[in-house]
Amino acid sequence: MPLILRLHSAGRGDYAAWLEQFELALIRTATIDDICVGARESDIKVARACVHVLDKHNLLDAPALIALISDRNDDIVLARRAVELCSRLTSELQSAFYRSAVRSRFGAIRAIAMRKLLNMESEPREELAIAALLEVQPSVRYVAVNYLLAAGLDVRAHYHKLVQQGPHTTQRVRICLAELAALRNPADVELVKSYQSSEYPSVRMAARAAWFKLAEKDKDAIALAAMCDPAAGPRKFATQLVRRQGAYIAFAAIRDALETSDDIAFYLRLAETNKWNWLECLARAGVLHGAEQACRLGLDYALGAWLRSNEWYVYPDKEQLAFLTSKPAATFFNQLLVAHPQRLQALNSVLYQAAS
Repeated sequence: MPLILRLHSAGRGDYAAWLEQFELALIRTATIDDICVGARESDIKVARACVHVLDKHNLLDAPALIALISDRNDDIVLARRAVELCSRLTSELQSAFYRSAVRSRFGAIRAIAMRKLLNMESEPREELAIAALLEVQPSVRYVAVNYLLAAGLDVRAHYHKLVQQGPHTTQRVRICLAELAALRNPADVELVKSYQSSEYPSVRMAARAAWFKLAEKDKDAIALAAMCDPAAGPRKFATQLVRRQGAYIAFAAIRDALETSDDIAFYLRLAETNKWNWLECLARAGVLHGAEQACRLGLDYALGAWLRSNEWYVYPDKEQLAFLTSKPAATFFNQLLVAHPQRLQALNSVLYQAAS
């Protein structure tokens, strides 16, 4: 049956007449109960195919088919089909189903159900929307926030109240920070910045993401703050800002942090935006940790990637070149590339040209 279902969307081939005959033959051969058993199969593709036949040929009424689909709650395609089938229900049954669907495991289904409920005058809409302000799924919160804003509620004040209430979970704080950022009020910058001192890495990361959304002009300061975070997770935001948003971190800060950290790969990624800064970081890490440890960290492959880069329009400054051609750096390069003489020769050629 999954193979047959695929023929319904087989591109240029037109199998409509054959499929109709096949499905009618199936219905004559198998009972409705047989097909319902298939719809409960653990094999999702079999279940989808059976639901398709039950739906297309009206073998079950809408409430029964929706109930059959809802009982499994393990496939978003079927869950979405159940939501679509609700248009065939009475208003009372629709309300009951949407209240159930708003607790679905699938965020997209919860968002659809919330939108439907907030369009039904019989529902306590403001109460439902306020409860959804702390929903994990952003699309559900989006629906709720838009409804409340249109109704004239001060959503920003509500999130201020929620984030200041305690004790609360890190998830709650992250949601509040994300939504305050989405409301785009610059007056909230200081509030979200204050959460950079949280003991929880996920909250610190959420605070900087919110700060950036509220004040993109501060991206350099945000990137520097993220780089200096003691946890690896929040530090990644610095890389995103530098590589995707054009944030600037002074190389001296990167170099100083590299020499006191074991997260060499992170600082190499930050330095990659400038060819010579990247090479200096490689060399300094190697001189600091030794060639053996550098190989374990993959710095020999990183140096190969450096040689393949083509940013020849930037040049090292005098101090940088002096370090790269110094005895400690040269010794490290020789030891690191002892098994790759061609790479060593290419590196020495590049350094010689830079010095000329």
